[in-house]
Amino acid sequence: MLSNFTPQDISYASHLTKLTWGDEMALTNDGLKDVLYEAMVRYYYRSEAFSLKMTDEDGMQGFLLAAPLSERDNSQSWLKQSLQHFACEEQDLVYDYLRYLSYNGQKVRALANPEDLLLCLFLSMKSGVGSKLLYNVEAIAQKKGVKKLYLWADATCDYEYYRKRGYSEAAHFTNNILPQLGAQETWIYSKELKE
Repeated sequence: MLSNFTPQDISYASHLTKLTWGDEMALTNDGLKDVLYEAMVRYYYRSEAFSLKMTDEDGMQGFLLAAPLSERDNSQSWLKQSLQHFACEEQDLVYDYLRYLSYNGQKVRALANPEDLLLCLFLSMKSGVGSKLLYNVEAIAQKKGVKKLYLWADATCDYEYYRKRGYSEAAHFTNNILPQLGAQETWIYSKELKE
């Protein structure tokens, strides 16, 4: 079943995000991993109107968090409170990771207009779920008068997926912000919506 992503979905979406990307960073503290991946979901959940989830009898099977580029994240107070019991080095690692995400977002903003839509965080646990989410977010965007969609994808993403769905490469760069990840080849894709 397709429905809007809500704040009540953050916890389970964070769990799925950790399952998907949890080995990306060499973290031994599982509690810190929980905070890191919840911070990622909270960082990207900016607009309920453009964010969707897909559920079935087994629960959430995917989500797509999208927002106009003019909308900013509101996760900083939650993050500050959640990190207060961790060591300074651990806190720095989470903040560095968010700087990595922010850097990629800044690269998109340099190309896009504030009214364009950023596909922020996209995760699918079952075949076919991602296509349905993407199709429906594109339809909502088109209905609301959005002219162009943007996203960034690094080496951890299936960037060929977007090429197959009409997205074209708008830029390519290397992100060196987070030494723990190493240099990340990153692509920005865009798609114009037909009226």
